[in-house]
Amino acid sequence: MTAVTRATRIGCAILLAVFVLGVRGRATDSARTVDVVLSRYAFAPERIEARVGEPLRLNVVSVDGTHGFQVKALGLNVRIPARGKPVTIELTPREAGTFRIGCSEYCGSGHSRMQAWLIVNG
Repeated sequence: MTAVTRATRIGCAILLAVFVLGVRGRATDSARTVDVVLSRYAFAPERIEARVGEPLRLNVVSVDGTHGFQVKALGLNVRIPARGKPVTIELTPREAGTFRIGCSEYCGSGHSRMQAWLIVNG
């Protein structure tokens, strides 16, 4: 592992910890909160599981450049700004299935491989 990769991972972990601690206390309703971190060329977590009818609140943050959070099958496409400005996405899945999450903002040579999955159980 290179020093740059190690530094990036440490930076991501610190940013995620600060983000999680700052956002968790504000939830006042029944939506389940999932914190999602975007970076070249990955989503973390790579798999989000939910149940049909379960309200979700996704707190999405990019640790580097601008990215997109897109679930084409659900008509969802949200721009995530560069370097730590969080975006909240609220959704309630209405059907079971496995849905691809992709980056909709070109972010470099690995852009097409940047994906995650929303798995909705009935």
